[in-house]
Amino acid sequence: MISGQLNNVSFNQYSGYIVTDARHGRALFYYFVEADSNTDEFKPLTLWLNGGPGCSSLGFGAFMENGPFKPAEDGTLIKNQYSWNLESNMLYVESPIGVGFSYSNTSNNYFWNDTQTAQDNLMFILNWLEEFPMYKDSDFFLVGESYAGHYIPQLAALLVEHNKKPNVQPVNLKAIALGNPLLDIDISVLAGDFLWSHGAISDETLFLEKTVCNDSKNLREYIHDQWSQGCNDVFNRVADEVGVDIGLDDLLLPKCLSPSNAHQFKLKGQLGKIHSAIDKRARIGDPCLEGRIFTYLNRPEVQKALHANTTHLPFHWDFCEGPLVYQEDNLAINLIPIVSDLIKDGIPVLLYNGDQDAKIPLTQTRIIANNIAKDLNLIPLTDYGTWYDHKQVGGWTQSFGAPKDGENVTYLTFATVRGAAHEVPFTSPSQALTLFHSFLTATPLPNPPHH
Repeated sequence: MISGQLNNVSFNQYSGYIVTDARHGRALFYYFVEADSNTDEFKPLTLWLNGGPGCSSLGFGAFMENGPFKPAEDGTLIKNQYSWNLESNMLYVESPIGVGFSYSNTSNNYFWNDTQTAQDNLMFILNWLEEFPMYKDSDFFLVGESYAGHYIPQLAALLVEHNKKPNVQPVNLKAIALGNPLLDIDISVLAGDFLWSHGAISDETLFLEKTVCNDSKNLREYIHDQWSQGCNDVFNRVADEVGVDIGLDDLLLPKCLSPSNAHQFKLKGQLGKIHSAIDKRARIGDPCLEGRIFTYLNRPEVQKALHANTTHLPFHWDFCEGPLVYQEDNLAINLIPIVSDLIKDGIPVLLYNGDQDAKIPLTQTRIIANNIAKDLNLIPLTDYGTWYDHKQVGGWTQSFGAPKDGENVTYLTFATVRGAAHEVPFTSPSQALTLFHSFLTATPLPNPPHH
């Protein structure tokens, strides 16, 4: 039982550390929630990663988005009726080291990149399965959002290669899902048209953005300390028009007015530069929840109950701050070829996007989905149209596939989530759970109900 949990629950929870490199003293912190099921059916295993790079899957994924509990104002935990452990065993990992409670005893380990993250996460999975051998034969799914558009495909590619080795027990990777993913900086972050269509910037500013400065070109320049004054002026104008009380990750979110939410997330140093470049803000869903999570996870009794911070780290837990220094030019890596290779290897891919996210707009993820389908000669298996969450429109979707053994098999699905922001499972929890169910069961998203 976690500290603050009011009632016993019908599922088991585990948390602690998995060593990924004993020589360097490197260990990743995890929180594992078994499936909450009323049947004897053995549920699959899903690993969830948040992005950043450098943001916590425990704080965002588990406690803000799709885990079983959320902190209340009185410090207790309240049940999340849309928890994803209704559909799967859920494994949340704070990755890479330097994020949240994950750490290394070797200081230069905190200079990190995508390749090292993928290799460490592979070691985590293999070592975790040794600790929990009853899940070795489980159907295994990888899901993540934002910069996990980098993490998940590279990890999945390593798993595919691992499974091809002789004399190893394969990890039964079934599919991957990427929410609001950063896949190609030349496409994913172009937000001018999206902001303009939502009334957030003027005609003149859209024209200046397209003629004076290109979003992705600007970000590449910023990464390499070559941000031009012209681009700076344009994006200051964008920021002025959007306004200080609107986060680009959620155009609908009201700001928190509670005086108890005193903790402000101020990103510093090199990581702060990355987050500033892609406008990472921890302002999603309930705008006051982030402060409660921060307070909760820094309580000594909570850390003790979670078997966290056992080495007494010289810094507090935070959503996105820590000693991690990420290799900035990794932002510019194009992950689309790796996603395409996974599909070629028979791994289905779901790309989903909240439709209120201006940081990685749905328009850009849809372009990427259509480009992948075209490049792989996948055929549309459905028309572009609505999907339903119970009796309400959940969003819009289209699936692509290819013939196999006499029938069409879905390999790529694109879906929007209506009213959702950058962190889909928190802003639209019911729709997200419906989407997750269809993903796990490889079934089409629900059609309109009969009226």
